[in-house]
Amino acid sequence: GRFSVGGDRSCRLDVSLRLGGRPSPNGAVAKQQVGDRAESLAGWLVASDCGFSGDFAAEAVDMEHLSQKVVHYSVMAIALAIFQMRCYLWQMRHTEDGPSAAKISVICIAMQALMDAYDSFLHLCLGLSTQYMFNAIAIVAFFKFLLFSLLEARYMLIIWRRRRRDVFDEGWDAARRELSWLYSRFYGVLVIGLIFIYHNLDNLSTIILLFQIYWVPQILADVYQGTRSAISPVFIVGLSASRTLFLLYLWGCPSSVFTGDAYPQLPGAPSTRFCIIAVLLQGSQVVIMLLQRRWGARWFVPWRCMPWAYSYHGATRAAPGTECVICMVEIEPEAARHVTAPCKHRFHRRCLEQWMDVKMECPTCRAALPPIQ
Repeated sequence: GRFSVGGDRSCRLDVSLRLGGRPSPNGAVAKQQVGDRAESLAGWLVASDCGFSGDFAAEAVDMEHLSQKVVHYSVMAIALAIFQMRCYLWQMRHTEDGPSAAKISVICIAMQALMDAYDSFLHLCLGLSTQYMFNAIAIVAFFKFLLFSLLEARYMLIIWRRRRRDVFDEGWDAARRELSWLYSRFYGVLVIGLIFIYHNLDNLSTIILLFQIYWVPQILADVYQGTRSAISPVFIVGLSASRTLFLLYLWGCPSSVFTGDAYPQLPGAPSTRFCIIAVLLQGSQVVIMLLQRRWGARWFVPWRCMPWAYSYHGATRAAPGTECVICMVEIEPEAARHVTAPCKHRFHRRCLEQWMDVKMECPTCRAALPPIQ
């Protein structure tokens, strides 16, 4: 061999290899006992004429144990994908009646759709590049693709149709233009994102953390609209928990399938810091959204920053015998839980809030209703 330290002259290279041993600190190789299974390779190499020496050690991969880990990973990922599909079906049924779907942020659902589309693509590329246990990894990619294409993309369309109902009512040509506008931008961002991720795989952990703020558009949309979120608490908690659990396995488990034995190691994994940040991001968003349902969409907005809003508690006393037309129960004159609409009709606050989840109009006179703060 030729080495730069020796110039153009040839050097004699002596190599010693031994199975089942490890190099000791002085370069010698430990002896293998009789009957031991050769599960490691160790040795040293020396080029005396060129002043070069070194030692090395390698361990065999337990393919049977690795295969079991890949199968277990595949089962876990598929189970989480099926659970997320169930959450989306629950949410779609939750908003199938009335204008509730129009309150959902398209950007919120689009971010989740992009995340699952990238996840499906990365799993497929991983299976094709390594060829080890391809079927198990490909099934994970398939279920992620089903989640993205059949549920998330469809829910985006439902939300867009509810928001642009006047355009879709104009006829097929107008609906086709609207769908072309929506899908061209969504898939354009999808392709650009794929290229960006491909050239920044070393920063994959940072990119994934940025995707974990997918609830922020919904939080801001609720603040802007001033209405209670139309997203079901089951959907919020279920989706956040399942996505966080998946990240905790990838970046928190030191013996995951992505350790470099068969599949490449994830950048920065394992990382306690990454796991803590992911849990805090998800947990804080879930808490804010659940409190928005309980205390109002703008509970954390300072009063000085509040836009003008109609006060449903302007008149505090109801006339004797006044009934809530929603539940048909008499409203107590001094009750603090009843509200007065701009059209002067009175209702129980909880009854009107549930009504406004379906229709933003007075149940008595059909006049438009502003959000309840």
